[in-house]
Amino acid sequence: MALFETPIALEPAAGGGHSIGDSALEAADIIVSTTHAGTSRVIRIGTVSVVSHAALYIGSGYVIEAIGEGVKRRDLRQSLADDVLAVAYRSPAMNQAIANRIVKYATAQQGIPYSVPGAAMSADKVLCRIVGPQPASFFCSQLVFEAYRRAGLPLADTPSQCVTPKDVAVIARRRLVYVGHLLGHAGWFPIFEP
Repeated sequence: MALFETPIALEPAAGGGHSIGDSALEAADIIVSTTHAGTSRVIRIGTVSVVSHAALYIGSGYVIEAIGEGVKRRDLRQSLADDVLAVAYRSPAMNQAIANRIVKYATAQQGIPYSVPGAAMSADKVLCRIVGPQPASFFCSQLVFEAYRRAGLPLADTPSQCVTPKDVAVIARRRLVYVGHLLGHAGWFPIFEP
């Protein structure tokens, strides 16, 4: 039996879905991704996952994401430049009003610092609830979850400070609609299949 119930197929050519371009994306789509970078590897090992990052597509070729420099609006191509895997998902309950609220909230967080302690604690499902959210800071999956929650379309009952990129991917596979693979590198071999 696999470690997790909901595998993410990594390679579109190997039956893992289909490749898409950015024109297939809509505002408020969620992108889960990973790289070969050391930080990504640590996150994947620490969360027993194939993904290490989550971002929100906000339209017009841009994403909002919490990265080491803080919450940033970045060009999608720049955001995916080092990625070897990137998969997009969409809520079946999404409409323009909800998407606008998600994008508005996430965009308003630009400049807020990245929360290293919050990201580290998010994998401990007890400690993250005790400590609570880190004031005035975000990590990637927390930003995604909080934007959806604030827009009135919560992805789950889990507090946003207790969500890892793996949790986003698992919830995406269970509750969201697969949009497609933006990237799926043929030489990519995951550490774990979720």
